[in-house]
Amino acid sequence: MRIFFRGIFTTILNVQRKNIIGSCVCKARKKAKITQIDLAARLQVLGIKIDQAGLSKLENGNRPVTDIEIAAIAKILKVPVSQLFEENNDKLNIATTEV
Repeated sequence: MRIFFRGIFTTILNVQRKNIIGSCVCKARKKAKITQIDLAARLQVLGIKIDQAGLSKLENGNRPVTDIEIAAIAKILKVPVSQLFEENNDKLNIATTEV
């Protein structure tokens, strides 16, 4: 957590990640040879309101992502939704065994 002092107002920023799929989105996007601008444009065509800056924040874990956005990203990148979560199971200590 960072605390910034600006005049008489104090801003507290939580620097923890706001999503767990950002790095996988970035890798899948690069593998598909799609730029952030192109992916943002394709998402906009599907009705997702995001621009290149928002996509950059998403990939860096600095922006929350909705389930609708995840589904649209997976569709555009032609990957299963589960692939966007693969690298994160170890970080969260989540078992991937079926029930």
